[in-house]
Amino acid sequence: MRPQRYLQQSSQYEPEGIVLILPLEQTEASVLQGWGARPDNHAPQTYNGIPLKGHPGVDLLAAPNTPVLAAAEGRVVEISRDPAGLGFYIKVEHLWGESLYAQLGTILVESGQHVQQGDVLARTAASRNVPCHLHFAVRFLPYNRFDGWGGFSDPTPFLYVAELIQPDEETAPDAAGLPELLVEPPNARRP
Repeated sequence: MRPQRYLQQSSQYEPEGIVLILPLEQTEASVLQGWGARPDNHAPQTYNGIPLKGHPGVDLLAAPNTPVLAAAEGRVVEISRDPAGLGFYIKVEHLWGESLYAQLGTILVESGQHVQQGDVLARTAASRNVPCHLHFAVRFLPYNRFDGWGGFSDPTPFLYVAELIQPDEETAPDAAGLPELLVEPPNARRP
């Protein structure tokens, strides 16, 4: 059963008309690093040359090789690698904006491909340096890439999940072990 059918049956709709499913094929959603987290650590990093105000997305814990799902219907518009921290990523264009899936291993779609909500886009990558996770972010039209967030907005209010398990002080990984964006290389463009 497609997630959209479940949403229609449960009669839960966002007033803006944007309903995103959990972009991982797993039943539990644990946040490694939330939206806006660690502003002091992110301030030295830049996005489009502008210092970041905090973490510009949500990092969701996942086992290595976990399928990464399209959070909403759209078209794959970019598949690339950000050497300054996001690693391999996919951007999907939607009627309302775009979604970004980063820290990927195996890519399973092609640029230009139309995807339905719940389609498998990729698999998560295993890393020796940080816990395996998916970096997920969204931009809602109109957006401003120079706003200190790279144009991204917090996706969590739009995620259709029973509960996002937030890290607490006792269970959260040490900040030194969490992934960071790096200062952009000259003439580079972040996704």
